[in-house]
Amino acid sequence: MTIESPPRVSTDEQLFRITALLATFVFTRILIMLSLRLEQVAFVANDVSYYTAYLFQFEQGDISAMQEYPLPAVWILQAIYTLGGGWELWTPWYRASMLALDFIVAATLYRRTTFAAALFWILFTGAQGAIVWFRFDLIPAALVVWACVLLLRRPAISGALLGLGAAIKLWPALLIGPFLAPAPLQPGPARRRLLGFGVAGFGLAFASLAAVGWERTVSPVVWQRGRGLQIESVPATPLMWLRTFTDNPSWDIKLSGYNALEIVAGSPGVDALLAVSTALTAATVVLTAWLSIRLIRNGRLDDARLQPAILFAVLAVILAIVVSNKTLSPQYILWLGGPVAALLLTRMPLRLRRHVHVQAVALVLVGALTQLSYPWGAYGVMAIPLGSGPETAVLILRNLTLVVLTAHAVWLAAVSSRRASSTESSLY
Repeated sequence: MTIESPPRVSTDEQLFRITALLATFVFTRILIMLSLRLEQVAFVANDVSYYTAYLFQFEQGDISAMQEYPLPAVWILQAIYTLGGGWELWTPWYRASMLALDFIVAATLYRRTTFAAALFWILFTGAQGAIVWFRFDLIPAALVVWACVLLLRRPAISGALLGLGAAIKLWPALLIGPFLAPAPLQPGPARRRLLGFGVAGFGLAFASLAAVGWERTVSPVVWQRGRGLQIESVPATPLMWLRTFTDNPSWDIKLSGYNALEIVAGSPGVDALLAVSTALTAATVVLTAWLSIRLIRNGRLDDARLQPAILFAVLAVILAIVVSNKTLSPQYILWLGGPVAALLLTRMPLRLRRHVHVQAVALVLVGALTQLSYPWGAYGVMAIPLGSGPETAVLILRNLTLVVLTAHAVWLAAVSSRRASSTESSLY
């Protein structure tokens, strides 16, 4: 197999690349700031008001506040809330902290030999618009970026970052499966990743348990179990098509007690699609186990294909989580950036590199479609009694793209994790 070698880059070209990246970051972020002046976008900032109300309750000793979020996430939000002066004063601080984190991630993805990962991140988050600054999913997304980048170079830190992400938002916990390759029971990077994950993840879980008890510690899992079919989710796509492109007004939309826009329970097809979501979630767990076992059995530490194989598996798992999720919210798209950014930094055969470029370009498109459907098209998507065609069409296109990308990523993960002989004779 032929693996590309990084080209030499002159000092002048380095300066040009850095300047171009900074200009792109500043320009796209100015556009986002300007968009917040528009009525169609300004309401995105209301999420921070939601945090404000419940952080105030939490500060007053109400440990049941924000029970949908793991306690470590609440601690982080509380720290920003306190540093920002609390109540009505902290919103600019919150937005600035997310903007700073966004910039730091982009900066850490820059390399002398390539600027592709940094450029991808800037365009990927920029395409999603203001929601990146007003929800906290950027925090676990950033942790997964760094966990993927440090996969082989700093395995213990990589595992710890993944454990921290799991303590904040739960979903990164599944990624420990692919991170166990190869040979997790023997001394080496896989075992160090596992130990790092256990120390950080379980350490924070025990801290939460000690601080607020069992009921509050597991409340995010209980909260998710009771939720309905969110309108942006992939399983809801058939019903969103029917309520928009037919004259049937059977699918009403309401803001549920979970602060989410859901198709009203009991509407035709809702129970069936919730069952589909449950089945897809179970399939995601099976997929994770299969890819993890495959990587552990076939991977070798001295094999240059190990890192891309793990990262493709991580990407496939995250995409499967997103596609199967009955509560898919716009900010969840942020989760997908980490493995793709890390893959853009990873040496691999040119033929495989083309597939990474396809995923990267498609995810920037997915980010843009997500912003067009929320916040720009939100009122059209949830219009009553029937949805608006153009806005719902954008949402459907976004969801179909996610399904295609998931199939593509699963194929890449399966092919790249084959034994050396069969892999070299096919893709490499």
